[in-house]
Amino acid sequence: EISIMANKKIEIRIDDVRIVAELFVDKAPEICNMILNNPGQTAVIQHAKLNGQLFFGTLPYSCGFENKCRGGDLVLGDLAYYNPRNQLCFLYGKGTDEPLPISKIGRIVEGLEGMKVVGIKNWLNQGSMMTIVGEVE
Repeated sequence: EISIMANKKIEIRIDDVRIVAELFVDKAPEICNMILNNPGQTAVIQHAKLNGQLFFGTLPYSCGFENKCRGGDLVLGDLAYYNPRNQLCFLYGKGTDEPLPISKIGRIVEGLEGMKVVGIKNWLNQGSMMTIVGEVE
């Protein structure tokens, strides 16, 4: 018997920017459920200087890889989780040919333009605050 888990949407705020991500609960259930079940989690945004147009917030969730791909396979709007460092990663532009594995856990469905602004702002001056608000319809 196969149970199909429906994807869920989560609201993330970075400073005054609202982002909604669709989480791939079916492909990365452990990571997605850790995020969904812990609303209100905050993190300071850092820019991944060597990984192209990507920023991340470190979360206190430790787990194995799910829905694994090469970091270089991520595309604009992908939401990923870098398991070795517990980083929730947002690709807001062009990535690099990163060979290390990463877990692809979702995609941005609202707020992509605002996310690009956050990325550029934090390239120049890191330290925006990210809050995982919680699940939305």
